[in-house]
Amino acid sequence: MRKAVLLLIFMLASVLLSAAYAYSTDTNQDSRRNKVEEEIWAQEEAYFTHLYQANYEGVLALVHRQYLGWPDGQANPVDYDESARFMKQLITKPTSCKIKIERAGIRISGNTALTQYTLHVDCGDASGAKKISPSRITHTWVKEGGCWKLLGGMSHDQ
Repeated sequence: MRKAVLLLIFMLASVLLSAAYAYSTDTNQDSRRNKVEEEIWAQEEAYFTHLYQANYEGVLALVHRQYLGWPDGQANPVDYDESARFMKQLITKPTSCKIKIERAGIRISGNTALTQYTLHVDCGDASGAKKISPSRITHTWVKEGGCWKLLGGMSHDQ
């Protein structure tokens, strides 16, 4: 009888320890996933901050050499070099525009991440009145050499 009670206690302790370990592992994975998500959202913020400051080198440092994107209003997708030319035509000098990213979703699978959001760009017009331009954006990021790089994207002005 005593052996049976000890065996039952041992089995119960094993089950409880296994459950605690599984919970701990899930919590660590959630924490790592949240950290990666915030890292990618920070890259999104940096991309548009650099763009509206006309810091083209800062923008291109975030972009993968195999980039392919389709900005709203363009007849065809653009590659890395065409994208560099496009942004220099779009933002010819530093602006005082403020950006706000309204997050809609993010998915991460291994070294690939997909972000979807609405970008709100607040620029004053010539009279000083606010002019807010929202765009829906989808970006694909890949992790290469420990850094997240923008591989592709598509935008639609609303």
